[in-house]
Amino acid sequence: MTTSNRPLPPAPLRWASIIAILQSLVGLGYAGLLVYREIIGAEDLTLVSEGDNASWVGYGTAIFFAIIFGTVLTGAIMMMLGRRWGRGPVVMLNIMLLPIAYYMFSGGAVLVGTVTLVSAVLALVMLFNPRSAAWSAATHGGR
Repeated sequence: MTTSNRPLPPAPLRWASIIAILQSLVGLGYAGLLVYREIIGAEDLTLVSEGDNASWVGYGTAIFFAIIFGTVLTGAIMMMLGRRWGRGPVVMLNIMLLPIAYYMFSGGAVLVGTVTLVSAVLALVMLFNPRSAAWSAATHGGR
């Protein structure tokens, strides 16, 4: 089956795309939560700053999350459609989620850390599955 003369990626790569889409939606949802908290004036007791710019931390973090997770979301969709671009941002996010999961464990967020770790490992296993790697090399000329 093809999409505009492009062969569809193998199932492991499509599943990795689905995982990345879900991860991105969570990240974008958190960005929305940060903006909402800034709008209603919620106080962040974990922020230790006496500077005038401390009030912009929520917006700045939300913008950062929107850029990162928006890029990964776009990449995951492109990867699922068999386009050339997309695998790199998905791989990078999931590699970064491994130490983030460790940080969650050390901070006492065991359930969230477990979900993060399992999703990252599953996505990486599927991204580097031999069928996925062979498809990517064949479809994109090994680049």
